[in-house]
Amino acid sequence: MSFSDEVRSRLLQPSDSGNEEPVRLPTRRFVDRSFYEAERAEVFGRTWLFTGRVDEIARPGLYMTWEKTTVPLLLVHAVDDVIRCFYNSCRHRGAPVVRVPRGRNRALRCQYHSWTYDTSGKLVSVPDERDFVDLHREERSLVPVACSLAGGAIFVNENPQEDLGSWLGPTVGEMSSVSSESLRTLDQRSITIPANWKRVLGNLLAAPLTPPRPGLKTMGTTRSDIQALEGGHIRIITPFDEETAVALGLENPFNWTSLNDEGLPSLPNLDPIFCSTATTYVLSPNLLVSFTPSGVLSFTAWPLDEETTLLDATWYAPDWGEEDSPANLPAWSQRLEWTQAQLDGIATTLESAQNEMKEPARQGLSLHYESEAFRLWNESLDARLSEVVPADTLTGAAPGEIRSPLKS
Repeated sequence: MSFSDEVRSRLLQPSDSGNEEPVRLPTRRFVDRSFYEAERAEVFGRTWLFTGRVDEIARPGLYMTWEKTTVPLLLVHAVDDVIRCFYNSCRHRGAPVVRVPRGRNRALRCQYHSWTYDTSGKLVSVPDERDFVDLHREERSLVPVACSLAGGAIFVNENPQEDLGSWLGPTVGEMSSVSSESLRTLDQRSITIPANWKRVLGNLLAAPLTPPRPGLKTMGTTRSDIQALEGGHIRIITPFDEETAVALGLENPFNWTSLNDEGLPSLPNLDPIFCSTATTYVLSPNLLVSFTPSGVLSFTAWPLDEETTLLDATWYAPDWGEEDSPANLPAWSQRLEWTQAQLDGIATTLESAQNEMKEPARQGLSLHYESEAFRLWNESLDARLSEVVPADTLTGAAPGEIRSPLKS
């Protein structure tokens, strides 16, 4: 039985929600500096992170800097056609090798003292090299960071415990119909939100993401099938309600067939479940990916500190070659306006959330059944943090426990 058949079977069964006790998220998860530092080290410092797509550095010699985790990295499309990642730090005095966000060159030259590296990271030139006694170039290459590709997406990991394919787990097979290599970045936009990154992700997980479809002014959904996957990832599949399903061309909400978006090129061979439902994958720790017949939307939340989050939203569309970008087409313009509204709405909703979490009487967030995805996601974080933070900061900790100090 395919995973889509399994999803349909579960959704057709009567819901047994409503009797569960709420699960509590302790306040300290959202305000404590030490908890944030533990996340930086154990979550963001030890997992695969999505940095962008190959089309952003599509040709050999192109490079881009990346600092979403505050660690300065450099992504390079090397002349041997391999995508590599390095710490953006010269091996002489630690100055940035590259100072501009994007560029193209067959060599990378530090502006401080002109130490020069090729695109494989090897040190190839040192001015006045005779003045550096016992200098061994092979020992002064740029320091590499693990970098791997999945369907045109670039992931990096400072301390990999497993390869990218193992980390992605079953999501690789389930999303195999998405022709990712043929996608191209259509639009990227960001917003800085004065709230802890877990509150931002929680807002996104509170309701299914339902990007607009051309020709439909409103779209309704039914209850979701939410499943935890290996690796801490989550799959959320939400059928449309009867009215929306019929408007899209379905016989009913569970008759999943291949659909097209009016007036827009379709992703080839896309699994019907991605065309006929609001489907989102949450790739731990901070990437949400949603699908439509004509494009893919991602949200990524990056903690700048324990009280501030950078939220990125990016649309990917079928490659349009040498033609003008379709971003100005009415259907895409509508989607991009919707996307900006989502970013602005989250920022408005959470503008006072961080201060509320600091109130002395506030013991945390209570998660009911409708927050199941947020609970599962927090539990996936706990799997990485449980050895380095006190038990009373973990998901489900009971109110009134003694607040133990975080480990240094």
